[in-house]
Amino acid sequence: MIIASISFREGKLEESDSRSSMELEDIKKTLAYAFLYDFTVNVYTDREEYKFLSIMSIKYNDKGNLFFSGVYLHNNLRVRKNFSWREIRNVNVNIEKDPEKSIY
Repeated sequence: MIIASISFREGKLEESDSRSSMELEDIKKTLAYAFLYDFTVNVYTDREEYKFLSIMSIKYNDKGNLFFSGVYLHNNLRVRKNFSWREIRNVNVNIEKDPEKSIY
């Protein structure tokens, strides 16, 4: 059960608004927070929404650009998806009452 959706805005952790766009530094912080505490995230691109994504890896290239991969459920199948910083509009962390329900 999700009790809150949060993300970083201007460096501060606050309740998320999935309709707005995020700065790259806030996306990095939000993903790191979710990865560190083993929370799922919702990723919003201009074309699609990915719900309850478990982060598998976060990478940066030598220019500081963000790339990450995760697993989400689609039609009861686990699907791995790779993301580039260019396609991400917004990310929020699902704070769950029972975080033991990870999908990977």
